[in-house]
Amino acid sequence: MIGRIVGAHGIKGVLRVFPLTDYPERFLGMTSLYIEKQGKPPRVLDVTNVTRHDGKGQFLVSVSGIGDRDEAEALAGYAVTVAPEDRVELPEGEYWIDSLIGLDVVDASSGDLLGTVEDVMPTGSNDVYQVRATDGMVRLIPALEDVVRDIDVEGGVIRVTLLEGLWD
Repeated sequence: MIGRIVGAHGIKGVLRVFPLTDYPERFLGMTSLYIEKQGKPPRVLDVTNVTRHDGKGQFLVSVSGIGDRDEAEALAGYAVTVAPEDRVELPEGEYWIDSLIGLDVVDASSGDLLGTVEDVMPTGSNDVYQVRATDGMVRLIPALEDVVRDIDVEGGVIRVTLLEGLWD
């Protein structure tokens, strides 16, 4: 996910898109907008114009087929994604959020399954992994070097060392 549609701008169907990427300038060159929302089929929208929404940290995106505010507002909450082949190459040790979602989280010392990553929350200083524990509870794990010991996307696992009190 590289962004989220957060609402409409004006009355002509312009979308307000909040970037969730380290490379927000990529929006300025987009010709298609790939959008997804759980429970809805993914869509591809043809982009006709993109501008920065100064002071808001957002982009204003005009697309074919969306012509009024109500149609644009109906897309609020959709995630903006890109095809894997269109992704920016990441440096070693960095991962796409959707590559982490669904990975098993295991205790690095015991090998015990702790849960599964459901979401990743960027906080500014470090990401936080939202993990559905084996007891059904949602627990948070900070993506810190002292906690996250290894991420094996191909193997489907994140190995962690829980700090005292973190999992309680």
